[in-house]
Amino acid sequence: MRPGISAMRITVTALTALAVGLLPATAAHAQPGAPGLKIKESRFHVKAIGPGFVLKLSPGGLDVRIDEERFGDPATGNPIERQTIDLTGRTLRPFECRNGTYTIKTGTFKRTWRVSQFAKRPLPYTDGFAASAPGIFTPFVGELEGTVTDADGRTLRFLISDLVQEVLTPESFAATAPIHGLFIDEHGRVRDRISLIGRFNSGRDGQNAVYGIEDRGTCRQIADLPFGPGSERAVVTGPLFVLPFSAPVTEPKHH
Repeated sequence: MRPGISAMRITVTALTALAVGLLPATAAHAQPGAPGLKIKESRFHVKAIGPGFVLKLSPGGLDVRIDEERFGDPATGNPIERQTIDLTGRTLRPFECRNGTYTIKTGTFKRTWRVSQFAKRPLPYTDGFAASAPGIFTPFVGELEGTVTDADGRTLRFLISDLVQEVLTPESFAATAPIHGLFIDEHGRVRDRISLIGRFNSGRDGQNAVYGIEDRGTCRQIADLPFGPGSERAVVTGPLFVLPFSAPVTEPKHH
């Protein structure tokens, strides 16, 4: 079963709906998230190293290198999945940022992922999300590129990376879900930037769940997601969500 568009963390505005907001959680940056994904970030540069891939994001472009023999966990026998979605002409939630509101005009969303195992994530991940994304992503790599328009009709270029690394063991479940992006004007200047990193750690069945989102950027919203009761008031940026349920946000002092 291939996940649909909504399962890959891109939610069309017309589909958004319904219910959550649970649990206390410690600050996202104080917890480990999922093993196997390292992120190095400065103001306008991001480098992510995961199982079998390296991603680099800068105003000059978005570059992803995938080693198919090492991507995810080849020992599972599950194939590498690929899909490219044309964003042009779709009705998508705009990005609300500190320096403007941006609506996607043209673009593509390239997605590469491997399912490590078909299993259910623990609460507060919802049954609706499990139905949309019925496998543990180890990992998921998303690349978004294109143009947006602001409220004044000006066109900017955007580059966004959307990653997920999930690890399920007999004892635990862990996830790291970073979204990074740049909105670049006609002079090559970065007007706004996305830096949202969600992290989740719990026992295999959700015991002692700790989760949160770290925000070092200038683009963040709250929206209800279409994954049934338990998926309301999630942190999003435009049509992308970080974790598919409500989670606390921390803003590091130096960013």
